[in-house]
Amino acid sequence: MSSLTFSPRQYLEQILITRGLASTDARVLYQYQLSFVEFKQIEDTLKKSFPLQNINRIGDEWAKLFTLYAAEWFRREYTAKWTWDPILTSLDIRDLPVNTRNEVVIKGLRFWKRPIIKYSKANNYLGSIFKEGGFPSRLLKEDGNRYISIFQKVTSLYLDNKSHIDELRAEVQQELKTLPQAFEHDETLSLVLDIVRLIIEKVESCQLTAQQDPIVTLDQQSRHWRNEFPLPIDEDRTIVDVFLRNLFKSASEEISKHHQLRQALKCTHSLSEDFKYLSSTIYLPEELSFTLSEDVELRRTRGNLVIKEGLNHKSQFLCTTYLSQQNNKVIAEINRGFLKDIYRQFHNEALYLCLEVDGVALSHIELEDTVLDFDTLPIAFEIQEKPKYIAQGALKTKAPEIFISLPTGARFTSVESAELFESVGQFLTFKLYKIRGQQQILTQDNDQIIIKCGHSDIEFEQLLFRKNNISQLETSPSLAFMGKPALKTYGTHTLFRGNDQIETTPLHLLLGQQMLTLKNRKGESLLKKKVVILPKHFKVMVQAGVTLDQAILDIESDAEIHIEVSNSHSSLVYEKIGISYKCQVKCAVVPLALNLKITFKFGGECIVTVPFPARGFKLINEQKEVTSKDLVIHDLLNTELQVYSYDRAAKLNFDIVLKTKINQGHAVPFYRKKIKVKQGISSINLYELVEDVKGVLALDDDLDSFVECAISYHHSEKKWNIRHYAHQLNWGKSIKAYYNNEALLSFKPQAMSLVQPQVTPLVLLEKNEWIGKVFQVPELDMSLAPYLLIPTKNSTLFRAKLIPEFDYPQDSEIEALTEATRSFGQNKQSIKQFIRTLNYDNNEVFWNYVKTLLHDYDHLPLNTFEVLKGLATNYDQLAITVFKLDLSLDILHRFETELSVLWFLIPVSSWQNATLQVIQYWQKMLGDDGTYGCLKAEHILKKLKNFTPLLAESFHPFYLYNQRSFGPGYNFQFLNDWIFEGNFIGGLEKSEYQRMLQRNHSATEDQAWPTALSQNKWVYFDCMQKLPFSCQLASQWNKDAVYLPFCLAYMNVKHHSKLQLSAYDILQLKQIIAFDEQWFNQIFSSIVKYLILEAK
Repeated sequence: MSSLTFSPRQYLEQILITRGLASTDARVLYQYQLSFVEFKQIEDTLKKSFPLQNINRIGDEWAKLFTLYAAEWFRREYTAKWTWDPILTSLDIRDLPVNTRNEVVIKGLRFWKRPIIKYSKANNYLGSIFKEGGFPSRLLKEDGNRYISIFQKVTSLYLDNKSHIDELRAEVQQELKTLPQAFEHDETLSLVLDIVRLIIEKVESCQLTAQQDPIVTLDQQSRHWRNEFPLPIDEDRTIVDVFLRNLFKSASEEISKHHQLRQALKCTHSLSEDFKYLSSTIYLPEELSFTLSEDVELRRTRGNLVIKEGLNHKSQFLCTTYLSQQNNKVIAEINRGFLKDIYRQFHNEALYLCLEVDGVALSHIELEDTVLDFDTLPIAFEIQEKPKYIAQGALKTKAPEIFISLPTGARFTSVESAELFESVGQFLTFKLYKIRGQQQILTQDNDQIIIKCGHSDIEFEQLLFRKNNISQLETSPSLAFMGKPALKTYGTHTLFRGNDQIETTPLHLLLGQQMLTLKNRKGESLLKKKVVILPKHFKVMVQAGVTLDQAILDIESDAEIHIEVSNSHSSLVYEKIGISYKCQVKCAVVPLALNLKITFKFGGECIVTVPFPARGFKLINEQKEVTSKDLVIHDLLNTELQVYSYDRAAKLNFDIVLKTKINQGHAVPFYRKKIKVKQGISSINLYELVEDVKGVLALDDDLDSFVECAISYHHSEKKWNIRHYAHQLNWGKSIKAYYNNEALLSFKPQAMSLVQPQVTPLVLLEKNEWIGKVFQVPELDMSLAPYLLIPTKNSTLFRAKLIPEFDYPQDSEIEALTEATRSFGQNKQSIKQFIRTLNYDNNEVFWNYVKTLLHDYDHLPLNTFEVLKGLATNYDQLAITVFKLDLSLDILHRFETELSVLWFLIPVSSWQNATLQVIQYWQKMLGDDGTYGCLKAEHILKKLKNFTPLLAESFHPFYLYNQRSFGPGYNFQFLNDWIFEGNFIGGLEKSEYQRMLQRNHSATEDQAWPTALSQNKWVYFDCMQKLPFSCQLASQWNKDAVYLPFCLAYMNVKHHSKLQLSAYDILQLKQIIAFDEQWFNQIFSSIVKYLILEAK
């Protein structure tokens, strides 16, 4: 194509025609993949046609072509400085007024259907163009090795932090600080992350390895892979041959290491840069197996994995997991593995990974080498930005230098030179030293421990005891044995107490708290550990007394003991009968636990802690009872309900009632839940209740609504009010500012644009007035109005509210989303009407808008934003959103709880449509046969396979290739036998219905099956008459739970889930599904498949 014969308009037409397009399609400009020849021809066309332009009003066609050229110039030619000058110089333009240049960008990007980035008060025109250009490739050619190193580090960071995007961006920004000015901008940072995502995706989907040529493999398996990268890799072999080939190989190695790390449960420890904090990183594999100690059959398909420092401390939430049961084992599946950092509060306690369902722990796994005994042992760390734990006690390491912490009273003894160690700081009260060579450390009780640096290998020991006689009592120290402790391994190492071998010392001389030392054959001390040694028979039984302040203890010990109670304002008397000690305890202030000081006949002593046997329950936060009756949702994340039930196992009732300005009560609770607790003391994590509370709050649009949560147990009941927010800022007319009377709280309000939330919010100006601290709204850009007053992420949370009185500018051309947002006050359907017009490949402005809300404002409830509320009610668009934005499981769960989304209602037709749009989009972009789009869609489907039965792997061929084949079992006769009759090939077995009855036998005895739908004569039960087979219960006392999956499956497939359901109806359906998720998921999935086959 010769630029001499084409005007800018004709050249634009030709670019679209050669790419099979009738018009622009909102793709980012680098994805037009201009060749070098086209780039130079556009440059020539712009040069020759510029003298014909009016310098104060450039023609539209020239502006459109200029934006495409400027973006491509950045991709091909940028080397340094954030300026327009080199672009204009390349076109021989010496003078282009700023206003004209800005107008050119506005016209051009509007034609390409691309957004303009905004600062808080102005448009970022240059940033908008550079973002469209992709990655500045000339930098790679000039200093490729440097960028390979940077990208390798970013790849590692991405793999470690992809579930924590804010932390990832901050760490990557630090890595990019040494690079040219372009990398200081968010646009280029986003592109770096995009390239890393593409690299990782290609390595995983094409199974690239460091041993093969990645470019050859990609050309064979993904022919259009070059078109996806924001780099000009058409003619320029340097980028492919050097940069990308090396990057693919290094990424393959990094991903291989990452996957190996995800194959096993693992934990590492590190200190913060300033040594003030110790954190542990928990690495979870894709699957874990938990052993059930009791006869439990799961009804739920989801649970929570939590971590505890010692089994008696508060748990910290890790992630949601998907469950399946195999006899006495529960298989917990974690999506693609997981890692999380936790800050240690009790470093001398072991970490336990616990599986919780409904807030109650079912099983746990103890993590090895997680007790860091700073009090007793020297502990070694690698010297790095965040010192990483090596081992404790005696050790050998390859590192020439390390950090070592000394326990209290310990000192170096064999220092040949003062230069061999230096103090670098301290963790808590323990000093840290940098050492090298060989060092001898003398502990407080005169044990010598040797540390060797610069050794040929890494050697250290772990103190591993046999677990057959470990006591389950809570003691101080926490590790206690019934009888002598014994090592797992024999031969080379021996346990000592002082100078005496444990094995040859009589047990009665070892009772109580003891310091044990592990020594090798040379007599060198390797490790030390404080433990409690109890008699072989030692048992504590607790009963409630006559009154709440009394407790009865029955302690059995085959060694003579003396007992005291250490709690203040408490008394204890006891009577000895044989080996039994009958104790009466009375407390002036009822404690959570009793601390018993046990002294043995020959002088040893220890502390044993038992729960105080009260009847009832308490809310506990940070080891203290919660006395306030007003809570916010966030409080539940750190709160446990401690239940005391010493007579028998018991059930707790949770009743949640919505309170609004209109509705101050309801005839029945909006939500009711029952949790069974064991005999004794139980802890229930209330973050399990968060979803339930959010679900009830989502019934009402008013952010000022609250719920009343009543918990009843036996004859006692307590109530709490729970809100989204505990605080709000008030508007003061006389001072023209916002204020709050609670002076001790730290409020940091800001104004966010509801038109372009990606614009950095404006922080309100803090001032002092006669009423105290106030916050004044700065001058606002009305082109970005309306604005919402919100808290920053590090602020005390307060209720978001609309900033009033906007004077919208009269702009003849405004985005459709902007118009819908501004019209919402007069037309409550305006945003929903706009959302109906969306497709996967149009309106990038909207998709960026939603992405920003979900990532930048995730500290606010989702129902703060009308766009998200509108999206949640449109099943087709919601399914497209899941694929378009590749939403995380955490965000999908939030849609479920905060926006009343029931994912079972998303029709199979919506998922099929969303999948098809992904395939068609990439088919149009790449001009291939749809193979790449299928891979993209399949990648997302696999990530979501456990989220809802309709996205299980058995459905993937149906969505991807319209294959209506689900295996030989999906004829109704088989389903009928399997569900109700129990007639199976090979013999008679229990039917799924019988298994359901067995799982819920206690609900049958207590008449606790859900009946709300039957009582309200739910209209959709008539679906049972419309099914293409007969399926009726003889007695319909449990039909709500039994029939629901049949009804929803029929409505999903046959009527695309066009049900008239209120948010309250959806909440009722969620409760019935949760009653027995195993039943619902299996039947719902099976009937959906049957109806798809039946429709062929």
